[in-house]
Amino acid sequence: MKHLANVLKTALSVAAFFCLATNTAFAGNLSGKSANELAKMIRVGWNLGNSLDATGQGANAETSWGNPRTTKQMFDKVKEAGFNAVRIPVSWSTHVSNNGQYQFAIDGQWMARVKEVVNYAYDNGMFVIINIHHDNDQWHMFPSNQYLDQSKKYVTDIWTQVAKEFADYDQHLIFETINEPRVVGDPNEWYFDPSNPTASVSEAIGCINQINQAAVDAIRNAGGNNMDRLVGCPGYVGSIDGVTTNNFRAPNDKAQNRLWISVHAYTPYDFCMNPSIQNHSWDQKFYYDIQWLYNSIRDKVMSKGYPVYIGETSSSNYHNVEDRKQWERCFFGFSKEYGVPCFLWDNNQEFNQKDGAESHGYLNRNSLQWYEPSLIQTIMETLGYDPSSVKDEIANEWNAYAEGKTVRIKSNVEIKNVDVISINGAKIASLVSGRNECSVDVNHNGVYIVVINTENGKSVKKIIIK
Repeated sequence: MKHLANVLKTALSVAAFFCLATNTAFAGNLSGKSANELAKMIRVGWNLGNSLDATGQGANAETSWGNPRTTKQMFDKVKEAGFNAVRIPVSWSTHVSNNGQYQFAIDGQWMARVKEVVNYAYDNGMFVIINIHHDNDQWHMFPSNQYLDQSKKYVTDIWTQVAKEFADYDQHLIFETINEPRVVGDPNEWYFDPSNPTASVSEAIGCINQINQAAVDAIRNAGGNNMDRLVGCPGYVGSIDGVTTNNFRAPNDKAQNRLWISVHAYTPYDFCMNPSIQNHSWDQKFYYDIQWLYNSIRDKVMSKGYPVYIGETSSSNYHNVEDRKQWERCFFGFSKEYGVPCFLWDNNQEFNQKDGAESHGYLNRNSLQWYEPSLIQTIMETLGYDPSSVKDEIANEWNAYAEGKTVRIKSNVEIKNVDVISINGAKIASLVSGRNECSVDVNHNGVYIVVINTENGKSVKKIIIK
């Protein structure tokens, strides 16, 4: 058993080496796609809320808000349910210090943990968004003229390090510059008149434009695949008003067609969150609020050539499951119709006793069961996906198995080519297929790495010939 364990460990090392000859995870080879093309590839996303964005300190920061340590099985469950994208909010500010090279140098242990969690989803072939999340304060990023230079320095330092760390990851990995940037403590912190913003909000909007620009420049200058990277940019407070107000400007980008616009929408607020409302029943009047949102996205942002994604949306649990399903049918129905991918906010709070507005628990991260499976099923049905078929789709995407001294490969899409790699890294066989099935003779016992290339990219499996 010990010998077999060592063989398997070596085989996995060979696979990792062959994929990219780096410590990078490998989800495929997605490249050259425009922002619009990538947006169309995202079915629907899920947020790992209140975990890596928790603002505790040290290695256990991700559990400081009460959620368990993140596992690969969580993302497996999310993908199994039909989500093909995840957003992993990340707070960095409690993990930085001045090391002489960077004023805001990221702790290596925290960077490694973020990377480990990203790989859980990336290795599943899912799209992954990471960002700068709860760092909106006067010591890190704060959108005012007084703190503008420091804010630009902060996002430049963070994104330079993060983009270099993930430089070899393909277009499955997406960056989001900042999260809900706003003037914390201002009377208009959360809401403002987009046609006539106050002086402080107007100043903040101008600063956000520059902060977004600094972040995009840092990403593009970091080398590797970062010129091909899709980057999301929000406006003031992440709202639709923040990106439709006249003062908002998308960054000038060295890359072509690699930007999209981030919007958060718990719409309508009275139904989705407002704790002062007693009755959270669905009313047809809410349809028009949601229609207005999507019309604004289409007419005021997408019409300028930028795709839009709703990075956070959800309806809080007020013990109104059937009403929430009505909301989902409306909200995600428009998502499908308008081509705006949405990411469901999940903070693992089935019901928040202190603040009903924050009851956005969908996946129980301890039991790995959905709190209310019918809510997830309703989303998938509205989008036109059958959740019951996803398991088979994942399991049968492709398979390699031994038959004597022959490796048989079957795929549900056309195989472009196959490589078989020995335990010592030598290429044993290579063939061009053009079919959904093929076979490779290896002639000897041992552990082998099978690498196939399809229209979905490259993928790797190990196989033992006995």
